[in-house]
Amino acid sequence: MFRMNSASLGFAVPAMLLSTAAWADLTPTQVWGDWRQYMENMGYGITATENDAGGTLTVSDLALDMPMPEEGGAVSMNIGTLEFRGNGDGTVAIVMPDTLPMSISATGTETDPGFTMNMDYAQTDHSIVVSGSPENMTYAYDAGTVGLKLKELIVDGQSYGAENARIDVVANDFTSRTTMTIGDTRGYEQTGQIGGVTYDVFVHNPEQSGQLSFKGSMSDLTLEGNGTIPLTTVDAADMAAMIAAGFDMSGTITYGSGNTGINFVDEEQGDFSAATSSQGGELSVAMGPEGLAYAGSQKDTEMNLKVAELPFPIDISMARTGFKLEAPVVKSDEAQDFAFGITLGDFVMSDMIWGIFDPTGQLPRDPATVELDLSGQAKLLVDYMAADAATQMAGPPGEVEALSVNKLLVDAAGARLEGQGDVTFDNSDMTTMPGMPKPVGAIDLSLEGGNGLLEKLVAMGLLPQEQAMGARMMMGLFAVPGSEPDTLTSKIEFTEDGQVLANGQRIK
Repeated sequence: MFRMNSASLGFAVPAMLLSTAAWADLTPTQVWGDWRQYMENMGYGITATENDAGGTLTVSDLALDMPMPEEGGAVSMNIGTLEFRGNGDGTVAIVMPDTLPMSISATGTETDPGFTMNMDYAQTDHSIVVSGSPENMTYAYDAGTVGLKLKELIVDGQSYGAENARIDVVANDFTSRTTMTIGDTRGYEQTGQIGGVTYDVFVHNPEQSGQLSFKGSMSDLTLEGNGTIPLTTVDAADMAAMIAAGFDMSGTITYGSGNTGINFVDEEQGDFSAATSSQGGELSVAMGPEGLAYAGSQKDTEMNLKVAELPFPIDISMARTGFKLEAPVVKSDEAQDFAFGITLGDFVMSDMIWGIFDPTGQLPRDPATVELDLSGQAKLLVDYMAADAATQMAGPPGEVEALSVNKLLVDAAGARLEGQGDVTFDNSDMTTMPGMPKPVGAIDLSLEGGNGLLEKLVAMGLLPQEQAMGARMMMGLFAVPGSEPDTLTSKIEFTEDGQVLANGQRIK
C-alpha cells in the first residue's frame, strides 16, 4: 500500500495558493513577500526569480518543495510564473497559470515500495483579487473549473501509464471569499461554494489480476470556516507545536445529492461492486487547544452491493446516518471533555436478505434504528500529536474520569432497548474492580418486546431453547417487569463502597 500522508499534504497546497496569496499588504511586492514568508514559515522551500516593473511584480521559475523526513518523501510544485498586478484602485490581482505541475513522492521500505505521483492542478476562467487594508484583507477567488489530474505514477522505479493508473477530479463553478485579520496571529473567516464535483479513480497493477475503479459526483457544496494561524516559524508536521503556537481552526462542508460507484475486478478472488447514493449531508471538523472534533450526517442513503460469493445483490438504505467524535489533544493535569456518537436511522434491508434467515416472515421488518450518544471527561497523559509522541508512551495514553450515556437506543425486529446514565471513575482505586478504576453512578435501562423476540428466534431455529432460557434468567436477575406487557426495566448502580446493585439488589 502506498503511504498517502504526503499526498494529502500535496493536495492541500493549491488551496494554500488561493488563500495565502491574499494574506498580505496591498502592493504587489508586499503581497508576494507576505505569501513567501508564510509558506517558508510552514516549512516549504521556495525558489524563484523576481522582476518588478511598471506596477507588476513577475515571479518566474517558482518552485515549492517540502521534505517529509519521517515518511521519507517530499511534496514539490513547479508553479512556473505568477504575476502580481496593481489595479490602480488599491487592489492587487494575482495572475496564475492555467496548469500547475505537482510531484508527490515517498521513498520505499523493505515492505512498501517507493512511489512518485506527477500531477497537474488545472483551472479555467479563474481570477484572484485582493482588497481591503494591510490589517484586514479580503480576497476573492473565482474559477469556472478547478481540477486535479494524475499524469504519471512511478512505483519502485516502474512507470504506470493512464491504462493502469488514473486520478481525475474536477470541480465547477468555484467561488471563495476570505477575510483575513493580521495581528499577533493570522485570523481568517472563509466562505465558498462549488456547483458540483466529479471524480474518477482507477488503479491496476499489471503484475496482479485485480483492478479497482472509483467514480462519483457531488452537487451544491458550501464551505464555511474560520481559525487562527501562528505567524511564527513552526514545523507544520508537529501539530502539538502548531497548537501551542496558537493554531485553531474549524470548518463545515455541506453538500447536496451525490453518488459513488466502486468496481473491483479480480479473476482469482472474485469481483465486487458497490453503488451508493444520498440526498445530501454535512461534515464538520475542528482542531485547536480545546481538542479535535469531527461530525457528519447524511440523509436518504442507499447502497447496492454485489459480492462474488453471493448469488444476489445486497440492498440496504437508511433515512439518516450520523457520527461525532470529540477528543482532547493537549496533555493536561486537568480532565477534558470527550464525546462519541453514532446514528443509523430507519435502516431497511431488502426482502431478499431477510429471506435468508427469516423466510416465513416471522420477524417484523419495520425500519430499524441504532443510536448511541456518549460524553465524558478524560485526563490526557500524552501529547499524542507531538513529534515525539511514541517516546512518551510509558503507559496508558489517558484516564477516563467520567462517562455519560446520554442516549442508547436499539429498535429492531420488534424489540426496543433504551438506556441512559452517568458514571464517574476513581483511577486511584484499581482493586475494588480488579483491573479497572472504581465506578460510581447508575445506568437506567428499559426493554420492550424482548421476550417476544426470543420466542420468535427459537421458533425460527436461530436460537436454541436452552440459550433462550439462559437469556431469560439473566433478564430476571438484572431487570424487573415494567407497567406494560413484555416490558422490563433495570437500574444498575455502582456505589461508593464498591457494591454493584441491580434494582436495589446486591449482585457484587
